[in-house]
Amino acid sequence: MDESNKLIDENDWSNITQQMSDYDEKREIMIKQCRDMQKLAKHAIFSLHRKDDEQAKEQLTKFEDIATSLSSMLEQYPSLRSGSYANAIEEYCEAVALRVYLEEGRLVTCSEIPLAEVEEFIGGVLDFSGELGRHAVILATHRDEKGVRRCRDLCDALLGKCLLVNFRNGALRKKYDALKYTIRKMENLLYEYSLAEAMGFKKELATSGDVDMPVEDVPSAGGP
Repeated sequence: MDESNKLIDENDWSNITQQMSDYDEKREIMIKQCRDMQKLAKHAIFSLHRKDDEQAKEQLTKFEDIATSLSSMLEQYPSLRSGSYANAIEEYCEAVALRVYLEEGRLVTCSEIPLAEVEEFIGGVLDFSGELGRHAVILATHRDEKGVRRCRDLCDALLGKCLLVNFRNGALRKKYDALKYTIRKMENLLYEYSLAEAMGFKKELATSGDVDMPVEDVPSAGGP
């Protein structure tokens, strides 16, 4: 008998090789499917900004169908969840959060997105704040101060809740810092709106004759 056969179990290594091969094959499938999922979620966000709710609904449904088809693979290889799949789920959470806000004016709950784990939900919701910032800019161009203020208030409330979470240095910490920047941009929008409104108010008073004229500008009764 070959001496090497006594040192290494050939059947054991044959199984290991097969398992690694199966894992690589499933990983490639996962990456490709997740690429499609992420694209669908991004397109859904774009559709929501364009007020194409039916298109967004269709895109999110397709996302959910793909995610469901991958569930057995994730059960077999849980490590495949990190990376591409988790990123796609975060994008999905972002899209669902935007849809819920546009429809109901509130933040989506974690229980409403069963596909997501807690960290994926938080990451998606923090990313959603950026989309809310873009929505606030659109509202500002239509002079919807109340709409901008609602966006700011929700982000401010989200910031308060995030202060209770101990974010480690990493992706979530960066997203949390981006939330603070988004709030600052919304505050600037509201400040600029208040300045424009004040200037407009003064202009209205001046043109309506309700502003007292300086004494030196008042014509005398006897004329010049």
